[in-house]
Amino acid sequence: MTRNSLLNTDTEDLKELLSNGKSYKVPPYQRDYSWKQEHWEDLWEDLMSIEASREDHYMGAVVLESAERKHYRIIDGQQRMATLSILILACVDFLDQLARDGLHSEDNRERASELERSYLGAKDPASLRITPKLQLNANDDDFFQLNIAQRKAPQGGTRGLSDSEKLLWACFQFFQLKVRKKFESNSMGADVARFVNEVVTERLVFITVRVQDQVSAYTVFETLNARGLELTETDLLKNYLLSLADRLSKSQMEPVLKQWARITSRVGVARFPEFLRHHHNSRNEYVRRKQLFKTIKREVATLEDVYALLDRLEQDAAWFEALNDDSNEFWLDFQGGREHVRVLKLFNVSQFTPFVLAAKDSFSDASQMVDVLRYCAVLSVRFNGVGRRSTHILEEVYNRAALELRTGKVKRLADLRDTLQGIYVPDEEFVADFSTLRLKPRGVSGKRLRYLLAKIEKQKGNVEISDETMQATIEHILPENPADTGWEGFSAIAQDRVVERLGNYTLLERSLNSAAAGNASFQNKLIAYAKSTYRLTSELSRFDDWTEVAIEQRQAAMAKVAKTIWSLPL
Repeated sequence: MTRNSLLNTDTEDLKELLSNGKSYKVPPYQRDYSWKQEHWEDLWEDLMSIEASREDHYMGAVVLESAERKHYRIIDGQQRMATLSILILACVDFLDQLARDGLHSEDNRERASELERSYLGAKDPASLRITPKLQLNANDDDFFQLNIAQRKAPQGGTRGLSDSEKLLWACFQFFQLKVRKKFESNSMGADVARFVNEVVTERLVFITVRVQDQVSAYTVFETLNARGLELTETDLLKNYLLSLADRLSKSQMEPVLKQWARITSRVGVARFPEFLRHHHNSRNEYVRRKQLFKTIKREVATLEDVYALLDRLEQDAAWFEALNDDSNEFWLDFQGGREHVRVLKLFNVSQFTPFVLAAKDSFSDASQMVDVLRYCAVLSVRFNGVGRRSTHILEEVYNRAALELRTGKVKRLADLRDTLQGIYVPDEEFVADFSTLRLKPRGVSGKRLRYLLAKIEKQKGNVEISDETMQATIEHILPENPADTGWEGFSAIAQDRVVERLGNYTLLERSLNSAAAGNASFQNKLIAYAKSTYRLTSELSRFDDWTEVAIEQRQAAMAKVAKTIWSLPL
């Protein structure tokens, strides 16, 4: 591709953009009209300032792809173009109203006609309808042409309109009111026309970026996005993928758009790039987020590729949604799976997702998938929940495991031992990590602390207990703010060193908490601890005194129990 064919840039005002028979079309895959009142207010205030200062106002970049001579597809800028067209339509509507009221009727009708012809489109002699200079996307254009451009209120009101149609109509009504308030005191049609010709279309300045083809369009698009263009990564990906379907008819495009909507509804617009990367990494060599867009452009080059990708994405979307929501009804079919997903969320882990997406296509039995999730939960607790190791290696190892499942190199979960070995922290290292673990008792850290203590209690006491349902409080044995008497063995430095050590926490019934809480000495706390049904707490009676050494010993013993809880047959 030569540099000349990549892009051409100009600085143009709206009058230049809309002159000489140029027309613009929003591709059907572009997002619907979404500007709201705050955007309209900002634009109007800008116009008032421009009118007073007579200075130009920069409106940002408009990216256009050449369709044919003087006809362009709007790659970015449709919200601004649509809103400015509606503003001009509100001015035309006001001029028509002046004519209907008998105020310089002939002149104002002519002014309205000239503004329509110059900035909105010429009328077809047969139908007397405007051949528009601007066409919106597949969802919005009918309403825009039949109601907004014709300035006709929707039949039956706005109740049956889509969200974007309601916004389009509200935008027209907003500018109708603003124009009427601005000009009704003098009712001079010449002032209205002057406002459009000398302020709206001459003082608003755009950087227009014109490209010759779709590939260069999205290269520019991506560059502008990286430099702060108001465009989400999901928009960028969607616009590229669906641009490959741009030549489809409206009826052919509709199921593609609906499939896209189903997918993004499940995974969330904001999380779509993350979902797409996990999907890709479950089937292909590992890519980082910054590489994703270029990789997708390279691998998805035809309409058939788009169809295939969307089908695969829709199959994975349900799993991705459920992996991010442990309360999802999806887990009713996977007994025990919810708990493992909850743990993965608790420790803020997502790197396992490609591995699970590959596994669900390899293992048809629900119990096998629950085992897959258990593996991921145990690996995550060991690797970064307790060990606090860098998560970078997780993605690469899980990607390798996913590919071994996809290629058939590994057919059984048990055979993944060698692949996953790199992120399974050995027992001796895990015990060492656990023995020095510190956690704050509040926020997310507090939830993790509660989970770890509940699991240890369950193992030690051989009782059913869950951090979600247990009524226990988290008790500091050495208080956060110890009294002057009873804790003389801890200096301020020593207290800071051990107060958040896992060995200094225990579980305590709420009914006993008041007796043992606060600044009570260890000997007084032991009276309440002896009454506790929690094994972790009642066993504290074997300590004659609470010291730094006692905390280390207790936490080392807890670590040995933890080793047996979070373990895999690797």
